[in-house]
Amino acid sequence: MDQIISGAPTAPVDVDMNNFMAEVIEASATIPVIVQFWAPWCGPCKQLGPILEKVVAAKAGKVKMVRVNIDENQQIAQQMRVQSVPTVYGFVNGQPADGFAGAQPESAVTQFVDKLASMGGAGADIAEMLAAAETALADQDFATAMAHFQQVMDIEPESVEALAGMVRCMTGSGDVTGAREVVDQLNEEFTSHAAMQTAINSLELAEKASEAAGDLTTAKAAVEADGANLEARQKLAMALYATGEHAEAMDQLLESIRIDRSWNEGAARIQLLEFFASLGAANADVMKARRKLSTLLFS
Repeated sequence: MDQIISGAPTAPVDVDMNNFMAEVIEASATIPVIVQFWAPWCGPCKQLGPILEKVVAAKAGKVKMVRVNIDENQQIAQQMRVQSVPTVYGFVNGQPADGFAGAQPESAVTQFVDKLASMGGAGADIAEMLAAAETALADQDFATAMAHFQQVMDIEPESVEALAGMVRCMTGSGDVTGAREVVDQLNEEFTSHAAMQTAINSLELAEKASEAAGDLTTAKAAVEADGANLEARQKLAMALYATGEHAEAMDQLLESIRIDRSWNEGAARIQLLEFFASLGAANADVMKARRKLSTLLFS
């Protein structure tokens, strides 16, 4: 894919009124263009600039970066409604597609650039594959999701989103050991990425739940004997989650919250939110549990 859309300079191009149309509007029809609005007197600009340049360079020509000095190009800044610096816009097909203002950590910049890179050229197909994979994940169709993520990896072997998705698929399908082996081989550049952080959190939750799986019968008996035994409910929820009975696991925590939401410093609610994050907002069981939680908390 690099050969298809390569050729974009990795160093930022300084842009003014004379070349803005060519370097940004026209160029973004072929490759996503990142525009950094900055000023020589701006301290945060000096912090953000090198991070942007580093992340863009790592994309190896899949995105292009330009800079606009607002002191020398006030007309462009006014047209783009830039109210402060640094401000960053991402252009695709001649239009702003995304953006942010203010200095950002490298992880956030990486996520921004990755998203923009997926919008242009062959990346559009990748974006569709990732979206299809996420839909399958939400439906707990791990085999289909894994196939989509593997397709992305075939096209873009360095895709953190796809690798993180594969880890989530392995975790969701019960291959916790395999998922851990993958994660343990990754360097900090991969593990610090937001998508991989989500996958690692899900994996750690599954590992914690698997330790409780053997207590399923005992915990279930304890809850049946005393419905107000909230510690037993907490253990039962983890055991149910480990066996893939996610809806039942969340119901146990919801019942615990109904009985005493403050028990153990809100442990049931904290655990429930971890389940939500691991399964994803689009998961049908999560959506039902969220509605029940809202009813409990605000009724």
